[in-house]
Amino acid sequence: MTLNIRNEHADALARELAQIDQSTITDAVITALRETIDKRLEEESPRETAVRILARRGLSFKGTRQPVSPAAYHELDHDLASE
Repeated sequence: MTLNIRNEHADALARELAQIDQSTITDAVITALRETIDKRLEEESPRETAVRILARRGLSFKGTRQPVSPAAYHELDHDLASE
């Protein structure tokens, strides 16, 4: 498989990272992609963000709170589309 970088800026960044890491451009790209993926997976979910913001204000979700079903969003979407 090949990855062909046709963007001068992306190419320059890949070469810079390879030079810093003293690695190949391929290894630099793999490292950058892996670190970016890992970072995004470690970020808090929207629910975690809401819990953190509520807690800062001394609030919280009710223990019995249930998420809205996907069907409700589907129905809302169709209701708005018919207007």
